Amino acid sequence: RKPFLWPVLSEGGVGVTRDFPMEVESTPKLARDHPHHKSLWSAYGEVNGHDLWAEGADAGNQRCKEVTFGSGDAYGWVRSANTWETKEGTPLLDETREYRFYAAPEKARFIDVFVTFKASQGDVLFSDTKEGGIVSVRMRPDICNAKAVITNALGDKGEDTAWGKPSPWCDFSGDVPGAGWRGITIFDNPANLRYPSSWHVRNYGLMGANAFGYSYFNEKEYNHGLIPENGDYTIPSGTELAFKYRVYVHSGNVEEAGTAARFQDYITPPKVSVAE
Repeated sequence: RKPFLWPVLSEGGVGVTRDFPMEVESTPKLARDHPHHKSLWSAYGEVNGHDLWAEGADAGNQRCKEVTFGSGDAYGWVRSANTWETKEGTPLLDETREYRFYAAPEKARFIDVFVTFKASQGDVLFSDTKEGGIVSVRMRPDICNAKAVITNALGDKGEDTAWGKPSPWCDFSGDVPGAGWRGITIFDNPANLRYPSSWHVRNYGLMGANAFGYSYFNEKEYNHGLIPENGDYTIPSGTELAFKYRVYVHSGNVEEAGTAARFQDYITPPKVSVAE
């Protein structure tokens, strides 16, 4: 019902996202919740009043119309043209999603994510809800819950202080049995709407960049005065709203992986001089 990216592999071919519901038997029963959390994906819970986050009987769908892919010297890419629809199949918006996979060392893999919404059918209202992530991941179960290590760019540790707080990046990592420390960081981009993003991040394994759920995130006292009371946003008919992020798949914890430095590389890439 939605396109998603799976598997997402770290050094040594070790998966860092959950395999459920694509693979059931290999997933512990306690981790078989939220079947709409599929590895790495983009979705939102209230678009013109329709649920494009969950996958219940009343939820809409993301219809994939075309997938193209290619390869170059620096990166390979996969691009998907999608239409977000109501449960009855009425189009709400058009979306283009692209993943770029860079040539990089195994310990530091990069996936750039581009998500562009076009209001092709009229105005599009993204209503204020916590249920969404323009880029979302669901982490592998054995580094979740009590073993989860959640860190943001402000130095906050844990769900209690990172959930809903605006931050340029957020990381979820842990010690994978038999493989060592593995994690994913999502970097927000200063060009994105409402940078820095707020984060819908939970110990059980969900992490998503959400720029719209302000009323929910303001339930946390630390956000009072930092973000507006309501996060509703309308894309006017015929216009586009574009987001871009970097997903950093790394070995080691945030310090060992140099996460802060890799974020600076992302937002201020080195200048390349061209010899005449």
